Amino acid sequence: MLPGLTAALAASIGYGTASVLEAVAARRVGGAKVYAHPLYLAGIGLDLLAWLCSLLALQHLTLFTVQALLAGSLVVTMLLARWVFASELSRAQLLAMGLLIAGLAVLALSTGTQPAQPAAQPLVWTLAGALPVLAAALAVLYPKRAPMPTAVLAGLAASGAALGARGLVLDGGVIQLLREPMLWLVLGFGVVAMAGYTRALEFGHVGPATAVFTVIEVVVPGIAGMLLLGDAAREGWELAKYGAIALSLGSCLWLTLGSPGA
Repeated sequence: MLPGLTAALAASIGYGTASVLEAVAARRVGGAKVYAHPLYLAGIGLDLLAWLCSLLALQHLTLFTVQALLAGSLVVTMLLARWVFASELSRAQLLAMGLLIAGLAVLALSTGTQPAQPAAQPLVWTLAGALPVLAAALAVLYPKRAPMPTAVLAGLAASGAALGARGLVLDGGVIQLLREPMLWLVLGFGVVAMAGYTRALEFGHVGPATAVFTVIEVVVPGIAGMLLLGDAAREGWELAKYGAIALSLGSCLWLTLGSPGA
């Protein structure tokens, strides 16, 4: 269990730092130019490292657990944003951070080791059908400068990437991994998620866009993991786990929607 928790926390720090770098880049340049900005490229590099850590975590822990722990990246983002954007943190925000950390701590305690299982073929085909739909929807929304719908699409794409990663077993060699259709689906969903989230940050406030993106990428794959992959809490910890998830998500919403300029 410890390797999975460590990997998830490392991913959380990486994602939180990357979000700030990408937000700075998106505000300095607009349109397609953002993708060549050095800060954005640095953020993408951190995103990639964080994604690899989350992939490792999903080999040991349930989707709900990993995705909720990744929501802790908001604390990292808010603390770094205070320095980068000279934004102040109110007492309410500090309280929300404390509650979020408490919820994540309980969530970590409620989780046992649950190795990933190969995804059933119907799930692979479902994700394969969903990816082009989300990509097409993003292509339609991209020129419209609609940050909230774009954040929703990005969250759904991130959900697809997480669900695919949980169904991807990494016990074979590199050649075998490259032959797995699920790997390429995960990468495709990841590209759509990053492009959508970057566009949402370009024209929308960071708080609401991040809140929508985070809640969707926690709840949707978490529920799907329970229904389709048999994810569960440690015996006797079910109420604690879902209470911790509710506390974490509530604190996440409070933290982002209650931020100045949200």
